Amino acid sequence: VFFLSLLGVSKISGRKLFLTGLTYCLASFLTYVMLGLGIFRFLLFFSGYSVLKIIFETALTGVLLVFAFLSFRDAWTFRKTGNSRHITLQLPGRIKERIHSVMRAGLKMPHLLAGAFCIGAVVTVLESVCSGQVYVPTMAFMARETGLNSRWFLLLLLYNIMFILPLLFLFFAAWRGTTLAVFLEWSRRNVVKAKTALGVFFLVLAALILMG
Repeated sequence: VFFLSLLGVSKISGRKLFLTGLTYCLASFLTYVMLGLGIFRFLLFFSGYSVLKIIFETALTGVLLVFAFLSFRDAWTFRKTGNSRHITLQLPGRIKERIHSVMRAGLKMPHLLAGAFCIGAVVTVLESVCSGQVYVPTMAFMARETGLNSRWFLLLLLYNIMFILPLLFLFFAAWRGTTLAVFLEWSRRNVVKAKTALGVFFLVLAALILMG
């Protein structure tokens, strides 16, 4: 949404906005796939050592339970206060500032689409601090269930396609004329539902890992 606001200030609209959005989403998708490949290969290392695997999965389950608790607490806190500053599971302020500076610098590049691609790639890496809370446990579950068979890469692509769909929707909606105020209000209205759903997801994933 911040990126869309910068594009609006820069008077980028119409076809340029559409192509910029697609380029940003493509860069984000490719970067997440590359990160997923690295994470997956790293996790497969543990599968060959039973003791390390047990230690890792036990630690991961504990982390997921902590994340579930924090997600439910964030939902409750936001419902009571309506203040996003009290939310625990979010990007640290310094990383947010870094992302904002990357976006501003990228839009100053001579070629808009090249800038959008660079922004998408760098921002994705920075945001992985937050998105990794879901990505790493999901990759761990996939690594255990599929190993090196041909299905794991298709699942990796499917995961990242589903991950990128909201970004595509945001850019499409902006291209069709949806204002930033609408995006912000929708986001604020659904914080409690999103945090609750995330907490449930963490619990389910922890249960699946324990059942294995």
